[in-house]
Amino acid sequence: TAGLAWDEALTFHEALSRLFPSVNWLLPERHKEVILDSSTKEARSAVDRLSLLQGQAPPDPSTPLISGTLHEALLAYEEERRRDFIRPDGSFDNSGHHMLGIIRAVRDRSSDIPLAQLDFARCPALVGYWRDRPEHSRTKEPLSKKTCQNHIGEIKRFFVWLHLTGRFGWRKPADFEFLDTSIRELPSDRPSMGKMPVGTFSLDELTLLYRHAIPMERLLLVWGLNCAHGAAEFGRVEWGDLFLEQEHPWRKQGLKVETTEEDGWCGFIRPKSGVLGWWWLWPETVRLVEWWRAEWRRNLRREPAGGERVLLTKAGAPLYRDESRNAQTGFGNAWNRLLDRIEEAEGEGKIARLPFGTLRNQLPDWLGGGQVEAVVASVALCHGIPHAGDKLLYKHYSNRPWAGLFQAQRNFRAYLKPMFDSAPDVLTVFDPVADRVRTLWSEGVHDIPTLAERAGVSAMTVRRRLDDVGLLSIIPRGRSDRRHPLGHMPE
Repeated sequence: TAGLAWDEALTFHEALSRLFPSVNWLLPERHKEVILDSSTKEARSAVDRLSLLQGQAPPDPSTPLISGTLHEALLAYEEERRRDFIRPDGSFDNSGHHMLGIIRAVRDRSSDIPLAQLDFARCPALVGYWRDRPEHSRTKEPLSKKTCQNHIGEIKRFFVWLHLTGRFGWRKPADFEFLDTSIRELPSDRPSMGKMPVGTFSLDELTLLYRHAIPMERLLLVWGLNCAHGAAEFGRVEWGDLFLEQEHPWRKQGLKVETTEEDGWCGFIRPKSGVLGWWWLWPETVRLVEWWRAEWRRNLRREPAGGERVLLTKAGAPLYRDESRNAQTGFGNAWNRLLDRIEEAEGEGKIARLPFGTLRNQLPDWLGGGQVEAVVASVALCHGIPHAGDKLLYKHYSNRPWAGLFQAQRNFRAYLKPMFDSAPDVLTVFDPVADRVRTLWSEGVHDIPTLAERAGVSAMTVRRRLDDVGLLSIIPRGRSDRRHPLGHMPE
């Protein structure tokens, strides 16, 4: 087409398109602008004739045939997507915050161009930005493969919506279905030999967490271990989901499980998967729940209703905030306070600073990787299909292996016995100063100044702790503040 005029090139392009419709023929670059301008004028002339025939005023010549810009369309799409996450009661589904954040990120990281210019060349460019794994705005590290896949998926949904809506007049270009959406692989994507794919706490670390936790934190800890729940699960459990001091509610319907009237149960539909789960509640869990119910009544000055959430703040607001983009903040703050307290008492490095959601992984990780164990783990996690290798059996032809899960919970509780033994009672508040003073006392350090120095507290604090445990009275009067050359009272 080098020697053709623009109108000849257009005629040649149309002929080729008719003869070979499967090929996406492109206009020659040197004639493209002139041809597009001529075609636009012809289209406007046709619109003017149609307006005249319908007795309407012709549209303003400055109005583009395909109206709006890319950013305007993304804003409209964001509002449309927001409606997808409005529940029947008018509340907002917290999972929508993530999707809306993706749309905003696409808008923030793309140039605003007229939609009329969003052709087959620019559509792949919009997708290609995320295929190349751009940097995280804060860490400056490449975004994860999963994150980029999520963004590309939302861009494709945006293109479909833009094609179908009549608000902008944009139509997806030919060969659109052949957009390349593969994600660039990076060396960092390969599994590391020095790091476990899923981090979990050791038994010693769980013992530290349990011992240093105050009752509210201990409730979060024990429930997460007992039920393999994270913030999104435990935060949505309602009082009506609890069945305490009774046999399993399905026992009379023929469920074959070992159960007595002393058992406690939680039956809960996981919002993300819509799957019903059942969990046997450990005696320690039930004790903490009963303590929390009393706290709940005292804080709100009324009895909880069955449809109210178990975890509310003193002001009566849900601890898990569905309508917030950071719904788990309350859990995260409580968890970080516990980790900080442990580091202050035990020293840095004594416990891994893993997030609260790690507790959801503890039971499945302890169960192991065999197929039977994987099925039980999937039931504990309330996944849609218990095990990828056995999709039909439990999904279509049988109840889930509840008895296997409940037995696994009992065995896991036995494994955690050292953790439970680290505190004399589930409601005991651990006092690291008193514990240190008792340890030093048992080592033979009986004079108060030395105890205060070794424990890093004042002499008055040592006196109070000794008095609390009944040790102050056995120190001879007049000798409690006198140092011995060897650092403890003589025999």
